[in-house]
Amino acid sequence: MKYLGVFFLMVLAFGCESVDSENPVVYPSDMQEVYKEMVSLSESETCSDSTQWLFTAYGSKACGGPIGYIAYSKKIDQDYFLGLVDRFTELQAEYNQKTGAVSDCALAIRPTGVSCENGKPKFIYS
Repeated sequence: MKYLGVFFLMVLAFGCESVDSENPVVYPSDMQEVYKEMVSLSESETCSDSTQWLFTAYGSKACGGPIGYIAYSKKIDQDYFLGLVDRFTELQAEYNQKTGAVSDCALAIRPTGVSCENGKPKFIYS
């Protein structure tokens, strides 16, 4: 989840882009709206039974691959949530391409599962 904070700061830093009418740039504010809704839905359920939680990759690094993973409860509208994840990933990929963004090219480590701690999902890496 530490990548979420870094990404959000990046989005804020690039928030004042000018628009080229022939080559429109995906506004970071669009990504922020989708991101906020995605995270809000992810955090809408209390984690008390880890068997009721899944995770998925999200985002698009400039040199390929996801920027991280996000946990979600099986109790939410999974199709809607995964649609938000896909939309955010598409918006970020478009933004990266149109702005010539660069990234660290480090691979986001895939969790092996989800546990519940203090009502929140926590990734397991083993």
